Parts: sequence; C-alpha cells; structure tokens
Amino acid sequence: MALTGNIRTDTTELVNTYYEKKALLAEKPFLVLEQFADKSKDIPKYRGDTVTWWKRIPMDVSITALTEGSSPAAENLEFQNVSAKVSQYGKVVALSDILGFTSIDPEVSSKTESLGENRGKTINRLYWQEIVRHAYPMRIDQDTTYDAVCTCDSTTDSSTTIFTTNDGLPTGSGTDDARLVGGVLVAVSGNNKGLGGYISAATAGDVTLVTADAVNESFITNDLAKIANSYGITSADELTCAGIDRAVKVLQQHHAQTFNGFYIGVLSPYTQYDIRQDSAWVNAQHYAGSTKLFNGEIGQWNGVRFVLDTDPWRSAAGTMGTYSASGAVFHTPIFGKEAYAGVRIKGVQDHLIFHDKTKTGDNLEMYSTAGWKAAFVAKMLNATWCVQILSGATDIS
Repeated sequence: MALTGNIRTDTTELVNTYYEKKALLAEKPFLVLEQFADKSKDIPKYRGDTVTWWKRIPMDVSITALTEGSSPAAENLEFQNVSAKVSQYGKVVALSDILGFTSIDPEVSSKTESLGENRGKTINRLYWQEIVRHAYPMRIDQDTTYDAVCTCDSTTDSSTTIFTTNDGLPTGSGTDDARLVGGVLVAVSGNNKGLGGYISAATAGDVTLVTADAVNESFITNDLAKIANSYGITSADELTCAGIDRAVKVLQQHHAQTFNGFYIGVLSPYTQYDIRQDSAWVNAQHYAGSTKLFNGEIGQWNGVRFVLDTDPWRSAAGTMGTYSASGAVFHTPIFGKEAYAGVRIKGVQDHLIFHDKTKTGDNLEMYSTAGWKAAFVAKMLNATWCVQILSGATDIS
C-alpha cells in the first residue's frame, strides 16, 4: 500500500492508472477521425444498444402568393430515421511470467503502448470503413464510365434495388454492370437524400445495396442519386486542388455546415505530398499562432483545413469498401460538421483490463494478460455532407 497524506491507495491501482495513461498517449495520434464526429447521442446505460437519429425532410419551396383571406392547407413535417447498433471490440496479449501488476514493469509498459496504439487504430479504422462505404463518391478523373448522377425513371425501385434499366446509370453499365459492385450510391434528392450505401450487385441495369444499407423509402420518379466506383484508378490519377474545389462545391450545394468557417479534409502521407505541391497551400505553422490546431493538422487550402492520417484507408481499384494496405486507390474525405457520428454507451469507457497469472486459468501460472475493450459504432448521418475523393497518388516509396 502507498500512503498519500491520510489516504491509503492500492499500489496496483496506481500502476494500472500509469499503464492506462501510457495507452491513451499511444493511441492519440491515430484517433484522427473521432475528433470531428458528432458525439451527442451516446446511449444511456441499460437502454439497449441501438441509437436513432431523426433527419428532417426539407419542405418544398413555394413562391406562389397567398390568396387574400385564405390560409394555405396545413402540411405535415416529415422525418427520416438513421439508426446504428453499438458493438464491442477488443484485443488481448499475453505477458511473460511476472510477479504481478504491483510495480512498473518494462514489458508491461511496452505492451501497454502497443495496446493503446491498436485501440486507436481500430476505432479510427471503423470510422474509415463507415465513411468509405457511405460517403458521396467522386472520382478525381471524372470518368463517366463509373461516375454519374442517375435519375429514377419509375416508382418500381425498392429500398435496396435502387436504380433499374434506363435510369441513367454510368455508361459502363450494361456489359460492365458488375464493375459497379463495390462502389457507393448516395441519394442527392427526394425523401432519401443523404442516405445510401455500398453496392452489392449490379446486373441488367439494376443496382442493389447491401441489406444493411437499405434506404427508408422506395425511390420515386425523378429522384436523383450519385453513384461511383473506383474501377480503373491508378497512381497517375493523383489528388489535385481542382478535385478539392469540386468536393467543396458539392458540400456547399447541399448546405453542409462548417467547422467555424472551414470544412475538414483528411490526407494520407501520399496524397498530402501531391496536394502540397500547389503554391496556394498554407502550412499549419503559418497560422498556428492565432488558430487552435486539430490533432494532426498540417495546413489549409481554399476553405478546407487538412489533417494527416498516417494509417488511412486504401483499397484496390473497384472494391472501395475493402481495406488493402497496398491498395492503389486513396480515399480523401472532405466533410462538414455532423456528417458522421461516433456512439458509445454513457459511463462505459474504453479501458485496459489486466489479469495476473493467478487469474488467467493457466495451470502453471506462466503468464498474465492485458487487453482493451470498447463499445462503439460509427455512423454516417448525412452522406451529402461528406465527399470522398477517389484518387491515386504519386509513388514516393
């Protein structure tokens, strides 16, 4: 026991607190996307594991003058819901035979940092997965073969089979339908605006979303959606300032809110190399004196403040939603406030869990364990407020 004034403190508790702080410091550089997530909907304890957001459907604008002495008919305000279910994630490592967690052990300290880094990367990867499978897709090369705004031609489309024959699919449809699989569809008008998701099938002109991404209502005639896949993108299709301009235009068109006047962009080490070649780029150190920097912030350009993620999402061309450490396609999200959320259970904090050798179940008590556990879900709230630019990058290896 350790004495602090008249208070007795268990040494094990103090040591474990030390390890937890080591883990927090190790994970911080990798929690890039969490700092921008909406966190207003954490689930209270004992209230289930699902959270729902209600999205207001804007009313039609009318410029018809009112008839004197007559009130217009009352209209109902309509809403769409977006829901997400919290799941648990974690990792456990074995530690060699030690006396216990009653003193600071170099091996435990080192592995605690590894656990913290793994925890940060895992949470960040979950944010990335939600973004790349749902955010508004935009190819840097504007290849209309696999990038187009489509118009629904009938009310026969369902909540999962979104666009049928003659809906204006990218010109790569028909014999090349299968190449739309692995892309993303986002509704940009109508009651489903801001909803959509990952494409699981595309045959004979039909585009079908994975079941989990089914929109709330069937599309109706003249509803619009953006659809794109990354098929054919190579390292020659690097990120450009013109591409960022187009992304900002989309965000403004859909009234995306800013973070104190700026949108946020997330770059990889590769894409930041390409974009920083522009003479208009402003390094973060040139304005840091008067501006509080975000974690990982490296600079700004044309109304977008950029942060660097050293563990970004990469994918093979044509399979946007599958992570590939060596993938040729880079995803650069440019987004506004409340585009996506990160949900936890109130009072249930991410934490390290230690078991000394007497509690692991090992008959010879040869090892102890340490691990982390977190209850978490990432959720896209409005896909038209987050544009993901699909590009390659200059090879700098």
